[in-house]
Amino acid sequence: MTTIRPAVEAELQAVFEVFYQNELLDNPQLPLQGDIPPYLSHVLQTGTLYVAEENGRIIGFAGAITRGNISFLTDLFVLPSSQSGRLGKTLLQTVLPQDNLIHCTLSSSDPRALALYIRARMRPWWPHFALQLDKPSHERLLARDMEIIEAHASDPALLDWDARASGRPRPDDLEFWVREERAVPAWFRRRGQIVGYGYVRFGADSNSKSQPCRLGPLGAGTPEDATACVLAAVDWVMQRAEKVHVDVPGPHPCLAPLLEHGFHIISFDTFVSSAVTPFFDARCYIASGGDLF
Repeated sequence: MTTIRPAVEAELQAVFEVFYQNELLDNPQLPLQGDIPPYLSHVLQTGTLYVAEENGRIIGFAGAITRGNISFLTDLFVLPSSQSGRLGKTLLQTVLPQDNLIHCTLSSSDPRALALYIRARMRPWWPHFALQLDKPSHERLLARDMEIIEAHASDPALLDWDARASGRPRPDDLEFWVREERAVPAWFRRRGQIVGYGYVRFGADSNSKSQPCRLGPLGAGTPEDATACVLAAVDWVMQRAEKVHVDVPGPHPCLAPLLEHGFHIISFDTFVSSAVTPFFDARCYIASGGDLF
C-alpha cells in the first residue's frame, strides 16, 4: 500500500535519490550522485513537500511553494519502476489541491508530464529555454549608456521590483539565493534612471570552475529595456565566470541576441499556468534558472 504524507528533513536524501534516478534516464553519463541540493530544504521549510512511501521506501515526491496567490510546482518525480500508474496524479493533487490560487510549473518535454498538467487545468503558454555560454566571447555586449550597480540585498525597492516583475512577493527566495548561492543583486541604470534589476548567482560551491554562473531573476520595466539589461548582465558575468547560464521564456526579446552571441540551447521546458492571463510579462522577466522559478 502506498501512503502520501508530508516529508521530513531526514528524508531529503531519499527524496533526492528519486530525482536522481529520473535524471539518469535522460542523461546516463551523469557523475556519481552528489550532495542534496539546498533548494529541497528550502521548499520543505518555506513551502510544501510530500512523499509517496511504499513498504517503508520513498518512491515519489512533489513540492510546491506558494508566494502571494501563486503556487509553483517545484518538483514532481516518481521512481522509474513505479511510473505509469496514478501516483503522479495523486501527488499533484495533494501538493496543488483545488483552491483559488494560480497553479503553475515548468513541464519537462515528457508528453506524459505535460498531459498531466493540462488535465489539471494548467494551460501551456510558451517554451522556456535553458541557454548556456561555454566559451565567453571577447566582444563586449554592454550597451554604452547602461550602468550596472551592485544593490543591497535588503533594499525594499529591490524586493518591490522583483515582486512586480515576477508577479508575486517572495523575500524568502531572494534571501535564499543570496545566502545559499552567493547571489549578487544589482540595479541596471540608463541615463541616471533605474530601468531594471537582477541577480547574478555564482553557485554554492566557490571552488567549482565547471559550475556555470546563473543569471536571474532579472526584470526590466519595458520590453525595450529588457534585452539591454540581460546583455549588460552577461557582459558583467563574462568578466568573472567561465560559463554563463540563463533561462529565457520564448516571448523575451533577448532570446535571439543571446543565440547570436554564442549561447546554445541545452534544454527547454513548457511554462504552464492555470491563470486566465499571464501573471508576469514574459517579455520583461528572466526567471531564476532554478527550481524556484
